[in-house]
Amino acid sequence: MLVKSKFKPAWWMRNRHLQTILPRLYPTPCDFSPLDREFELSDGDFVELTWSHSPESIAPNQPIVLVLHGLEGSFDSFYAKRMMNAMHRQGWAAVLMHFRGCGKRPNKQAHSYHSGQTQDVFEFVQHLNRQYPGHLLFAVGFSLGGNVLAKYLGEQAESGLSGGVVISAPLDLSICANAINRGFAKVYQKYLVDKLRRSTSTKINTYVGAFPIDITEAQLRDIATLTEFDERITAPLNGFDNAQDYYRRASANQYLAQCQTPMLIVHAKDDPFMTQAVIPTDNMLSEAVTCEISERGGHVGFISGANPLKPEFWAETRSVQFIQRLIHQQNQRQHEA
Repeated sequence: MLVKSKFKPAWWMRNRHLQTILPRLYPTPCDFSPLDREFELSDGDFVELTWSHSPESIAPNQPIVLVLHGLEGSFDSFYAKRMMNAMHRQGWAAVLMHFRGCGKRPNKQAHSYHSGQTQDVFEFVQHLNRQYPGHLLFAVGFSLGGNVLAKYLGEQAESGLSGGVVISAPLDLSICANAINRGFAKVYQKYLVDKLRRSTSTKINTYVGAFPIDITEAQLRDIATLTEFDERITAPLNGFDNAQDYYRRASANQYLAQCQTPMLIVHAKDDPFMTQAVIPTDNMLSEAVTCEISERGGHVGFISGANPLKPEFWAETRSVQFIQRLIHQQNQRQHEA
């Protein structure tokens, strides 16, 4: 179902670039002491986790919320830490799964995470269900992590999750790659490509003589766009023919019609990372998917409120509301049973 969002931008932050950039300048609350763990994957590699509190002390039936960060993000990304804190304040357990290579340690294998890599999420969700039977499990994904989550929920008839929230996701990767290479958006592209080049350089130096792509440091430095990076690095490193093959197979829009898990998509028409062509139409959505569209909000922004000193991070508020409603519905069903 495609609906109009109730989000109203703050009067001092109506511009899409301000919505995108300024939120990271506010203090990021963290009312918990983060705990780091590692989760071993079936292929011999691992992903790093950050928990809101000890996973050994999760209370019976305490809801658990999995957070998936964006491109080159981590627990230190303002949106991820803030969302975990919002879940913690509800009395829920929160855990962030770093995509491969985004944690503190280099991974054991050379291949990377990408917008369509859902296997690691699948394995960790299965682990959570085995470890915490009877607990309600939810997930929130931002940007790239939102595309991964949406694709995962569309792929899996039995997702192992009770619901998911997808925020500012590049649901059509080809459209997004073109949009971010135009106008002021090139500033965001340069920021992301610089981070990708640095992380790839680290990987090349980690796997000296064993990195599967023949590319020099000089050639890596010459990469200037996301499409070039995906053509030279992402695609060959992860078994795609080229960047367009990667975009075609990894975009989540094509999976939304099969989704059977309740999913909320939060998206702004003025997102500078993409165009409105990314927004799915009603016939692309299953009955389980609600896509809330606002006129403004930027990319992972959604700042509202009347006081510039005390803004409301509305995406957190809306995510909590959605999960609360699902928990209430589940409790009602159990009571009626």
